Parts: sequence; C-alpha cells; structure tokens
Amino acid sequence: MDGLEAAFDRIGTSTEHHLEVSHSAGLALAVTDHDEILGVVCRGLADVAAGTPVRPETRFHIGSISKSFAAMIAMQEVAAGRLDLHVSVNEILPWLELPEPLGPITMHDLMTHTAGLLVGTEDAPTGPGALHRLKTNPPTTKPGERWLYSNDGWKVVGACLEEVTGEPMHELLRTRVLGPLAMNDSGGMIDDATYQNVAVAYEPLFTDRPVQLRHPLVPAHRIVSNTADGSIISNVVDMSAYARLLLARGDVPGHDGRMLSEESFDAWIEQRVPDNEGGTYGYGLWAEEFDGVRWIAHSGGMVGYTAMFAVSPDDGLGCIVLQNGYGSGLRNLVRAAFACVRASLAGEALPEPVVPPAPTSIPGAADFAGTYTGDDGRVFDVQVEGDALRLTAGPVSVLLERDALGEPSDGFVVPHDALERYALVFARDEGGAVVEAFHGATWFRGERYAGPDTGPVPEGWLRCTGLYRSNDPWAPTLRVVARKGVLAISWPNAASDDAGDEELLPLADGWFAAGEERDPRRIRFLGNGAGNKAVVAEFNGGSWFRSFED
Repeated sequence: MDGLEAAFDRIGTSTEHHLEVSHSAGLALAVTDHDEILGVVCRGLADVAAGTPVRPETRFHIGSISKSFAAMIAMQEVAAGRLDLHVSVNEILPWLELPEPLGPITMHDLMTHTAGLLVGTEDAPTGPGALHRLKTNPPTTKPGERWLYSNDGWKVVGACLEEVTGEPMHELLRTRVLGPLAMNDSGGMIDDATYQNVAVAYEPLFTDRPVQLRHPLVPAHRIVSNTADGSIISNVVDMSAYARLLLARGDVPGHDGRMLSEESFDAWIEQRVPDNEGGTYGYGLWAEEFDGVRWIAHSGGMVGYTAMFAVSPDDGLGCIVLQNGYGSGLRNLVRAAFACVRASLAGEALPEPVVPPAPTSIPGAADFAGTYTGDDGRVFDVQVEGDALRLTAGPVSVLLERDALGEPSDGFVVPHDALERYALVFARDEGGAVVEAFHGATWFRGERYAGPDTGPVPEGWLRCTGLYRSNDPWAPTLRVVARKGVLAISWPNAASDDAGDEELLPLADGWFAAGEERDPRRIRFLGNGAGNKAVVAEFNGGSWFRSFED
C-alpha cells in the first residue's frame, strides 16, 4: 500500500483507537489541500439501532465551529460599511438593553470572548430567550479585560448581523457562505426536519453522576436553534470546502469575486487576545502550534456531538473531524492526520498510529498515594499499580479512572456501583503536595494534611444541598454539597466540565459566585420544601429543581 492510501489507513487506525476511549458511536475525518479532498476516514455508526455506518456524506452538528462562519459575515459587513465592531451593541440593537455596568460592550468584545458575559445556559431554548436572560445577568469584569468563553455573547453577534442585514441568521449563512462554497448538504439552522438526515446524537445514560466509559450510550436530547454560536449542520465533504476557503485566504475559484478581501481576511484571522488554553483567539478562530506548525482552528460541541476543524496554512492542509458523541482527543486525531499526510507527501516514513492512554493511566500517580480519613469516619487507601491508582475502601477495591474528557486533572471517577455517584477530587497544598480529597459531602484528610480544621457550614446553607434537575440538555443536573465549611457545586455529567467541583462564594442578598467571584456565574436557592430544603437553584437565569434522588 503506497502513498496517501497508506497514510489514510494509518489515520484510520488512530481513529479506531480514539473511538475505543470515547463516548461516541461513530466518526468521520477528512483532509484536504488547496484543491481537493485527499482522503476521508469513516468509522463506527451513524445510527446504532439501524446499524447505519458513518459515510463521507453523513451530516453532523458542528457546534461552535459555526462561530467562525458568523465572524466572516461580520467582516463582510464591516467592509461594506454597514457594521462598526467598536460601538456599543446597544446602538445596533436598541431593544436589547444589555447591561453595561463596566463600559460599552462591542461586537469586537463579543467576537473575542472578552465582553465579560456568562457562558450561557440552554434552559432558555431559543435565541430571544437567551438574550432576555442577559438583562438580569450583567458582566462582572470590564469589557476587554479578560478572555471568558461566552456562547450567549455570540447569540448577540448573530442578532446584530440580523439587524444590520435584515435577514435571519440561517439565511445569511446560506447566501453568504454555504451557497457560494457549494456546501449543498449543509444548513444554517437546526429544526425538527433536520433530524431526518443527520447522524443520531449520543450521550451517556446517567445524568446524576460523572461519565464513565462503562456507562451505556443513549440517543441525546434534540434541540432546535438558528443562533450564531452553533447551529450549522454539515459533513466532512462540505467542511473541506470551508477549509479550502481559509487556505485560499478568502478567494473562491469560480465565485463572482472574492468572499473576503485580503485586508478583511487578515482582520478575520488576526489573533487578538490570549485564551485560557495556551493559544490566542481572534474572531471566531483561534491559533495554536503543534509540531512547529501553526494552526488556525476551532472546536465544536453540541448535545451529543463533538467536532474539530483546523487548517495548517504552512502545510497547505485542512482537516475536519465530526463525531456523534463525546470524547477528548480530537486535537490529537487532527495532529496525527496532518503528520501522516505531511509525511506521505514528502515521501517520508509514516508516523505510528496514535494510541490514547488507558483511562486508568494516571500522570504522576505517586502524588496521590496514601491513606485518607474522612470527617464521617470512612477511610480509604490509594496505592500505585504501575501507572494506575488502586483505591481500597472497605470491601471495595477498584482502579481509578481519569475524568470523561480524559484531561489531566486531580479529579477521578470511581468505576464501582457503590462509589460512582461522586467524583473523587484531590487537592494540593501550596507546595503542590496532594494532602486531601473530597467525595460528595465527605472531606478526607491525607497523612500529609497540616492545614486547619474547619467548622460546619452555616445552618442556613444546608437547605441548599442536594441534586437539582433541569430541561437544559447541556447540563440536566447540578449537585450542591456542604463540606469543609463551604458549599460546592458540581455538574455531574456535563460534557464540557471535568470531574472537579467548584466552591460557592457567598455574596449579598443570598447569591453565591460559582468559582471565582470575577466570573459572572451566579446562583441562589429559592423556595421551601419538605425539611426546609430549597426547591429551586437559579443559575445564570436558568432554573434547576430539587430531585428526590440523593
């Protein structure tokens, strides 16, 4: 097997290894150069019940990759003189009445995730509903001061584009991008009809506990949307045409003129602010470097889908990965695909397939070894076994696993029926030594713990603890526990969060900040039910309701 055929066979092997450690049914990957698709890899099933395999034409939700499409339309409007990215969005949308307590919020701020707005919840299932929620959830940092990812901010971007052009967002996408690029199998909105021709979305069954690979997959909740933050449905063939647009710097052969001028293209991809992941962010696209090669990229996630899009201008290559499920490692797949194709085109030996580490492979495993004693009298022991950690708690003996996203962290899942409801989250002292752990409401002190004892949480806070449920498909549950003198919140199976918990910091008038006080995320607890327990957890304007479950 020679040339690119061998390269894509090698990429396929990497893809198979990836699916083994993903909560995903299937996946499609394509690599293109300036002129044409070089190869496509498909693995797994688009519909498990029907046994339908993933094919190159299989459509998926691409999630936040959609933001870059909206950004390109914004740059077209700027070039036409109809849009100013540096005036308050309240001038563009007088009806919006977006709170600006710390300064004007501009399209530039929104498109670079520096407006200080909250990420957003999907408890409000429509764009107008989400925008209304922003009126009661003002920013907590000055615009331009820090990078904080906000889907709701991009919903405002879309509303501004609709106001300036007089067209709904999905029509703008069709006429400005999808049509000119002949992306004929793609659409700019998600409605009930689109689910007749799309890979089935999958998510883990359990919503009240951290995700584990042993949990079965079920079809995910369906959503409808036409907002700018993530409403495009496409396939790897069409998305390869979009990659070629970036490789051609806004020029499209056969199109009536450039889609973006050289100047507008440079303004679109210009990297303007550092993000929180070691890269930089521009207008709906970020830049990062792998193997000495610069990428222009964006990831995407929707309920039951994950995606990754990247172009490597120096290599003249673009890559798109779409999967119907969750799982980390798509960057590694793109990296492996670029490396294989690059080697093949250069006539060099192909790199070995990428094999993700086992879920039980724990970086720095020895850091966590020791005996831990809980404030409820329970004791557990952690021992190193190779690169794994074995937890022993009474009759239970089990290997800990990294969280569902597979990212290095100090939080682990416990794959045992008696203990899996909560993550096991370790904490370090100022010197970096692991000295304590948390499992639900229990605080465990390790042998090296030398910190202070803490008293109980205020009596009034205990009414807040418990499991709460919502119709928000992104975060159907949240859990609040009291331990070590504080309240802590966790999102048991949210696809975008790891296994860690966040402390709730008390503010005025019964509100708490989730995590850092400068973040705009706010929560309060309302109502009185049996046992004087709060009935509603109001978070970022959305509502989660107390469940009967522990």
